[in-house]
Amino acid sequence: MFTYKERVVPFFRYVARDKSGKLKDETTEGVSQEELLNSLQARGLFVVSIGPAAEAKKARKVKRRYHHGIKMLDLIMFTRELATLLSSGVTLMKSLDILCKQIESQTLLRAVEQIKKDVEGGYTFQNALKKHSKIFSEFWIHLVETGEASGHLPSSLDQLSGYMEESANLKKKVTSAMVYPVILICVATGAIAIFLVKIIPIFSEIFKGFNVELPLLTRLVINVSNIARRYFLIVIGAGVALFFIGKKYVSTTVGRWQFDSVKFKLPLIGPVMQEISIERFASGLSTLLKSGVPILHALEIAEKTVGNKVMEKELSEVKISVRDGKGMSQAMQNSNLFSPLVVQMIGVGEEIGELGKMLDRIAVFYKERVDTFVDRLTAMFEPIVLIFMGIVVGVIVIAMFMPIFSISSAVKASG
Repeated sequence: MFTYKERVVPFFRYVARDKSGKLKDETTEGVSQEELLNSLQARGLFVVSIGPAAEAKKARKVKRRYHHGIKMLDLIMFTRELATLLSSGVTLMKSLDILCKQIESQTLLRAVEQIKKDVEGGYTFQNALKKHSKIFSEFWIHLVETGEASGHLPSSLDQLSGYMEESANLKKKVTSAMVYPVILICVATGAIAIFLVKIIPIFSEIFKGFNVELPLLTRLVINVSNIARRYFLIVIGAGVALFFIGKKYVSTTVGRWQFDSVKFKLPLIGPVMQEISIERFASGLSTLLKSGVPILHALEIAEKTVGNKVMEKELSEVKISVRDGKGMSQAMQNSNLFSPLVVQMIGVGEEIGELGKMLDRIAVFYKERVDTFVDRLTAMFEPIVLIFMGIVVGVIVIAMFMPIFSISSAVKASG
């Protein structure tokens, strides 16, 4: 659902010279004269003059389109633009003010406006963010905290936006790859349901008019059709009820643990789920370490980004071992979730003092493996579903035509 809101956009005329000395005389829209000046200077222009445009003294009304909720793209754009503005020398307050006029999510806009007020009131940026923990994750807040402490906030935000973009791209690829198989399954299920509920009963009524014994396969198919028709609504209701009961159970601690454990044990799908968790862990930990977060604190944050309780437990044990003085690779050797390749690469990274770069390479390696698997699974799934559907429909058609042949033989014999 979208809403519209009118805002006033002032126009300014400026005269400036670029680095080569070329004169530029342009009219553009901006938030304020001061912010436009900062933006031009950040682009390396020497401003000769700047002021309201004569032909645009009357403000133009522009409708802004808002949407409810917060999409991942909203956070990515906010983070990326904030990093760009801060690295260009624009102050945090001015940057937040500029972004408030660009954000399209009403929820995020209200949060950023409150953050701006809190920062004006004396809060640090990271403390202001903590008041909106449902929007800004612990991962987000700790990177900002490290960036503020080290004086490299733009760099931390830039790394954060890169991490979010990679995570969003991987999630989008996996989700997109699952859409087509789901559509195929729904179409196949729908076609089979139509045969069972609508077409087979017609043949069943026809067969009743003939005094012949129906073949075993035909009787089985008709019985399945009768059951499907009689209990159709009950089955649908039971399926919906089981879905919501299962969803509620998975939201509990025990249920989530069992669900995540089963995911890793599933044939074909289990290994790729495990590789996705490793990619998330490596990518997240790498981003944290490169931003200057201490290793123990980084492990504590990273274990919450993997999205799997079983992996979280393994990483918690790794964190305890590191706290006791052991290396990460040494702690990971006893786990069945980390391959020898991961353990060796982390070990090399620890030895040469380049753990962040090694984790980056692990993340890239597993991302490519997941991409390859998803592409192959999508290519394999279509023929598998089509073959299954063909077999089921073929069995139904044969079952319906077998009595016709029997009736035809009986008629010929009586003639």
